[in-house]
Amino acid sequence: MSTTAGNTRNGREPSLGELVALATRDVSLLVRQEINLAKAELTRQAVSAALGVAFLAVAAGLGLCALIAVTIFLGELITWAGVERFWSYLLTAAGYLVVAGLLALFAIRRFRRLSPPERTIQTVRDDISWLRNPTAAPASPVGTASPAGTASGANGASGANTAAEANTAGSAVPAGVGGTAQL
Repeated sequence: MSTTAGNTRNGREPSLGELVALATRDVSLLVRQEINLAKAELTRQAVSAALGVAFLAVAAGLGLCALIAVTIFLGELITWAGVERFWSYLLTAAGYLVVAGLLALFAIRRFRRLSPPERTIQTVRDDISWLRNPTAAPASPVGTASPAGTASGANGASGANTAAEANTAGSAVPAGVGGTAQL
């Protein structure tokens, strides 16, 4: 329970200093949570990128280490089958290029799966929207209309939402911010 609600119950309105302290604490908590969310999403993206780089490194290492021995073996095998030595080594090199191309395509697919941290971007947009109009509920990520109206005012009113509309936002509004306390 917020100290603002406790002070109001004792018959004393919270001072401006107490309200500023509560707002500062809540904004600080919100910023920390946004940073933690961004870290979690970026960590997941970094792991995916690292796997893509690892696949490329493995492909290059395998190609370099096995190239000489297997090329000689395959070239000689094809020569033994009756093809001239020049053509047998050319066919061997073409086979390597096909395998390397397949590994590169697999790595490119991994890189294309990378995307920006969408949840963090959406929550930051919601936070900015709420800071511009603290009594309105944040916009829903799916695009449906929120019950408390929009930041510009659903009925042409500029931020004149009622207390009932602000309460429909649930836990979207931090406790103590803007002088409202959740019980």
